[in-house]
Amino acid sequence: MTKTELRYTMLEKRMQLSKEIIEMYSKEAVKKIQKHPYYIHANHIGIYHPIKNELNILDLTNDKKNFALPVVHDDDMQYHPYYLGANLVESILHIQEPTLDKIVDETLDLLIVPALAVTLDGDRLGYGKGFFDRFIEHHPTIKTLSVVIGFQVIKTLPQTLHDQKIDQIIIVGDTYDY
Repeated sequence: MTKTELRYTMLEKRMQLSKEIIEMYSKEAVKKIQKHPYYIHANHIGIYHPIKNELNILDLTNDKKNFALPVVHDDDMQYHPYYLGANLVESILHIQEPTLDKIVDETLDLLIVPALAVTLDGDRLGYGKGFFDRFIEHHPTIKTLSVVIGFQVIKTLPQTLHDQKIDQIIIVGDTYDY
């Protein structure tokens, strides 16, 4: 299966999940992230604002840590500070982005990266624009985590030269089945 076909299949499957299931898995995801050593030791964490039925991990912002959300500028992505209740605007990509101008890329010690699919080896399938891959490539010291629902774990994933691996995977919900 090509990456394009896989993106379509995984997104379609995730979109079929009910709001209640996503809420349940999101709560489980937050609890598992909070227990993960990367999170426990991190002070500055890049998270994402959920789109297209992604797991909502924004409850993490209730913790006493510093958070940031990505903001896309042309082909680049930078992280700007975020706290629960901060002013957000919808980007051209239909993603909620913070309005604060400060860039905090260099302070991040953990990045929680969204994924449509992952392998247990850390290969990740995103939406295909390469924003997270480029960011990770330019910030190799930042630890990375992806949190996914069991069906999003697959055995193999087509890779290209620019694809970046995720350091750790957190799995919630149903068990994976290749």
